[in-house]
Amino acid sequence: MRMKLEIENISLNLDSDRILDNLCLSVNEEEILSIIGPSASGKTSLLRVIAGFENITTGKIKLNGQVVDDTSIVIEPQKRNVGIIFQDLALFPHLSCAENITFGISRLPTEEQIQRLRRLEEVLSITGISKKFPHEISGGQQQRVAIARALAPKPEILLLDEPFSALDEELKEKLLADVKILLKEEKITTIVITHNIKEAFQLSDKIAFLNDKKIIQIDSPYNIYHKPMTREIANFCGIGSFINGKIVDANYVLTDLGRHFGETSPYEIGTNVDIMIRPDDVIHDDNSTKSAQVVGKIFHGSDFLYKLKLSNGENIFCYTPSHHDHAVNEVIGIKSEMDHLILFSK
Repeated sequence: MRMKLEIENISLNLDSDRILDNLCLSVNEEEILSIIGPSASGKTSLLRVIAGFENITTGKIKLNGQVVDDTSIVIEPQKRNVGIIFQDLALFPHLSCAENITFGISRLPTEEQIQRLRRLEEVLSITGISKKFPHEISGGQQQRVAIARALAPKPEILLLDEPFSALDEELKEKLLADVKILLKEEKITTIVITHNIKEAFQLSDKIAFLNDKKIIQIDSPYNIYHKPMTREIANFCGIGSFINGKIVDANYVLTDLGRHFGETSPYEIGTNVDIMIRPDDVIHDDNSTKSAQVVGKIFHGSDFLYKLKLSNGENIFCYTPSHHDHAVNEVIGIKSEMDHLILFSK
């Protein structure tokens, strides 16, 4: 698959501060990539250098095979064919929704503008608000108008900086579904910055974790969740626990929860390690010989999230269907159903 974006060993200095350091990133054509990571890790700055709003200090950025910034060659933002949406949306208050959407294609013949407008309105479910102004529509509709405006010129790549953060969960879920369909139909390579891991999981083909001024891991949503490379990524991507384990041989680790089979390299036999346990790795089973004490519970409607204490005092979490309603301090049967091992050094 052809690379739409290639970032090679870039650094970015702003004043005397190093913001990005030796960062590498490749995004395939038509791919949707989410960038996650802690606050102030450089996520927005990375978007700004891709768009051309900041010039890199070292390295190289290529869009569609063309160098757009290598410190000697710098292509201006308006010539990169990159669409960008920041968190504040920045809709033009004095223009109608239709005028906002067609702002970037105003040089096209009127008939082509209308066709593009109608197409985006239909897919994004904003028909009927063309003549209204931004202050006359809901926050969710404003979000959709901003996305339509960014997509109208058919950019080579679309950059989204926390575009869904102000929406409630119900509105967000529907919008994410509609936006993903549109991006795939339009075959637009997309990079999304989000602090919400659920957004990243729902929208992305791949997820990149940015910290310490560089990309630490880039992988599928499944692998980012189930096979994180660091404890920080593990914690960022969902609820989990770390319990004590001992390497028994090359194929399994022994813990208070039982034996866990899988690849144990590079750890030597006899090594004490921490093993990551996700709530969905633990199954409630009344017939199991293993048990744990309920020390906390959260009701989610369709399921409970139980906090459980093992016999050695370690805590783990477990998702259980909501008809299994157990009281705090009750002892329940459990078993582990892990299909791989995630091990960390002590």
